[in-house]
Amino acid sequence: MEILFKLLAVCVLGAVLALLLREEKQILAIFVLLALVAVAALPLLELLTELTQFFTKLTALSALPTSVFSPMIKVVGIAAVTKIGCSVCKEAESDTAAALLEMGGTCCALLVALPLVSAVLELLKDLI
Repeated sequence: MEILFKLLAVCVLGAVLALLLREEKQILAIFVLLALVAVAALPLLELLTELTQFFTKLTALSALPTSVFSPMIKVVGIAAVTKIGCSVCKEAESDTAAALLEMGGTCCALLVALPLVSAVLELLKDLI
């Protein structure tokens, strides 16, 4: 919960600062938002460490191979990075860059998920 409050404070402060700067110097406001993303990512690293430990423990307890959990975690990471990047691009009024980033994120997520899809297909093939 404490991390959420830190994240909230950083995001609100950065958003207000960017809003104030947008009128005068839009490029500076964009750099403030990029700095906001970098600073806000720091508290999230703590959460990421905890989640990694949980999934490591879950993998060990379930006796499932890491190839089952690894693509899922990677897809979530790709989605988060893509979402943040698209928001920054849209804030910079570059909808084309945001659309390209969305397409790139989708392609990357699909590529990362291919081993999991292959494993499911193999399982279905063995059942039939």
